[in-house]
Amino acid sequence: MTIQWAKGLVRKGCDVNIFFLTQSKETKRLVPSEHIRFHYFIVSNFLPNLRDLVTFLIHDHPDVIHINFALFGPLAIFKKCVFKTPFIYTLHGLPQPWLEPSLLYKIAYTVEQCLLPFVVSRSSANVAVSNYVRDMLKKKRGINSEVIHNAITAVGAHRFKSQNKGLSKRKLGYKETDFLVLFVGKLHPYKDPLTLIRSISRVVEENPNLFLVIIGTGELYKEAQKEVIELNLSSHVKFLGHISDEELKLSYDAADIFVLPSVNDACPMVLLEAMSLGIPVIASRAGGCPEIVGDAGLLFTQGDSADLAKKIAILLCDKALLRTLGERGQRRVRESFSLEDKVTQYWKLYERVLKHRF
Repeated sequence: MTIQWAKGLVRKGCDVNIFFLTQSKETKRLVPSEHIRFHYFIVSNFLPNLRDLVTFLIHDHPDVIHINFALFGPLAIFKKCVFKTPFIYTLHGLPQPWLEPSLLYKIAYTVEQCLLPFVVSRSSANVAVSNYVRDMLKKKRGINSEVIHNAITAVGAHRFKSQNKGLSKRKLGYKETDFLVLFVGKLHPYKDPLTLIRSISRVVEENPNLFLVIIGTGELYKEAQKEVIELNLSSHVKFLGHISDEELKLSYDAADIFVLPSVNDACPMVLLEAMSLGIPVIASRAGGCPEIVGDAGLLFTQGDSADLAKKIAILLCDKALLRTLGERGQRRVRESFSLEDKVTQYWKLYERVLKHRF
């Protein structure tokens, strides 16, 4: 998403410098270009990258700074105070450290939670990625913000798409007549994969051709595997872990439906990705999911495996509804979540804050 957004800004004549908090395996694979460059505040073993940090603070003079985490806020505030550089803060939700299983992430999100009010009060503009986030910010923190949703490009989505669903199923080891449920995401309490697994146990009793494919790893990986064994679902649930783009493409094309059982996702990209590919979706009636899905999917009560099982059973038995929801999803993404449209919205916001920088 960040790279596609940067490319969209380049098409409007911008040079973009992207700063990452740390240098991960994924960011190491990124290739800079004439107009897009990458920097890292922290390198291996939590050591600060002093060269990039000093360059950013003293020598670089961007027209606008755009941050997505409050942890970057103090640096942006310094640039605003000293060099009159406006900064925009996009909020992807309120930090929820209590949902983090590890102590390190609990500490990190607690710091983020503490910094948030300090940063939003000094930003040039605050952006929420969904109406849900905007309303929560106003209700819980008294923060005013404008909404610019996440988005997806047709090119980015269709890099996954092939044409033959039956062939894709056979390549994954299933029959063409099998019904495949797909989950893509981190196995984390925030995503609640256990509710999805429990719902499968309810449906599979009367539908032995039902199978669940889980892509991703995380803190709940072992617990999810244990749940599968205890529910006697080993022959119906497959864990693929981290996979290549080619394997992900195969999984998307084979899927009959996509399910996201998350606690309160703000504006989940995986839903947009699945909808753009014409895959019918089921999502929890929580967070920003309802406004993303609209009439292009089914919603269930978050945490209620019985309700989710009912929704899965409905789609399993109704091929006409599957086609309708798939078509609606593609149309909805085209009309409401186009990347070019969102880049234009940010571009206008940048112009606005630049006019009031002094």
